[in-house]
Amino acid sequence: MAIHYALFSGVSGLTVNTDAMGVISNNIANSNTRAFKADRAEFEDLLAVNLNEFSQLGRGARLRSITTNYTQGALSHTGGITDMAIQGEGFFVMRTGGADAGDSGSMTYTRQGTFRFDRDGFITDVHGQKLQGFLAGNDGKLETRMQDLMITTTSITPVPTSKVTMNVNLDLREPVLIEQFDPRKPNETSNYASTVTIYDNFGQSHQATVYFAKDKGEENSWTWHACIDGAEIKGAPPYDELGRPLPHVVGEGKLKFDENGKPVMNFRSKEGKPSFIDVMEQSDAHSVSFSNGAAPQKIQFNFGSMEDENGRVGKQTSTSLATRSSTLYHSQNGSEAGYLKSLKVDQEGNLRAVYTNGLERRLGAIALATFPSPAGLQKTGQNCYGQTYRSGEPSVGVPQTGTRGAVYSASLEESNVDLASQFVDMITTQRGFQANSKTITTSDSMLEEIIGLKR
Repeated sequence: MAIHYALFSGVSGLTVNTDAMGVISNNIANSNTRAFKADRAEFEDLLAVNLNEFSQLGRGARLRSITTNYTQGALSHTGGITDMAIQGEGFFVMRTGGADAGDSGSMTYTRQGTFRFDRDGFITDVHGQKLQGFLAGNDGKLETRMQDLMITTTSITPVPTSKVTMNVNLDLREPVLIEQFDPRKPNETSNYASTVTIYDNFGQSHQATVYFAKDKGEENSWTWHACIDGAEIKGAPPYDELGRPLPHVVGEGKLKFDENGKPVMNFRSKEGKPSFIDVMEQSDAHSVSFSNGAAPQKIQFNFGSMEDENGRVGKQTSTSLATRSSTLYHSQNGSEAGYLKSLKVDQEGNLRAVYTNGLERRLGAIALATFPSPAGLQKTGQNCYGQTYRSGEPSVGVPQTGTRGAVYSASLEESNVDLASQFVDMITTQRGFQANSKTITTSDSMLEEIIGLKR
């Protein structure tokens, strides 16, 4: 009898609206949960019976699925360096422990970036899951293998100076001096001087002063001499006959300029571009031995363009123009010993250490995972998700590559639950439940009338 179908349809309506209320209640309960993504209950109808070739009678409704809304939540500033939020697509990759870091079965994925350092230096969440990423070598290049992010570099050893870059302008109008350069009286026998700090392998600093003297042999040509206090150089006389500190020449050469006032480049960089120094053979390197017992070292003096470790050449160089002599830029690649001072994370997920000696080094980068179908992920609790067949395989890489979003340090993502819409859904769900209960009571009254036909 169709009246029984009405009873069962009403019961199914009560069931699905109860499930919907459970979803709404869970959303409201997690409205202040970091990075929580709201769920939505979706229903479908049940087809029970064909009455005839033209008519079908439904059996009610059932819960089809609970889908997750992965829209972006607002970012709030926390001030904690290990708090991280993702702006855009992607999930942090976490390892639950106990399995190899490359085992995808031990991985979970989350948007909640409340991390901390454990006693071993690993970046973990409150449950001990380890954040995954790519560690960097001493040269700052990232490894290709994803692994646990661990901070073990609390100090860095000294780096001896091997290259000094100095961009100066040497006044074309300077006169040619009668007397050649004499380290006993460097200021009187040079037109201009500039000082730079260099380091030995102990990390001890030494002041190197480069003196420039206009050359009388060629047009717009200069000689340069790099001098360090003789007391700091092994085997050098530290004082003159009057007891005054005697500078010792540790490097010298000639600096020629073309008709445009730019230095003549006699070598080639790794990229094949003109270079002032011999990057490949280092035939122009000058040997220096310090008196403090440091290992001998070779230093190149570059008055051309700045060159990084990968051979990329900059645009700024030394010049010889009709303007006052001055130092435009100088640098050197050595450093003293340093201790970890602070950490910072940029939007590309690079984890950088700042040391007391002023150096900054990339220690690694955070890994983000994206999925072909995030809706197919399975919630595993603790704000984490698990990979399923419906989600597809994760695509893992560093932030801001592919479709992956950016990482914001000292911030956390808030829940994307909209309380106003949840309360509206609560009202409609409550009314739906009441209406279905009325179909049951009405069907019951109809059955009562049928039973009362025979008295």
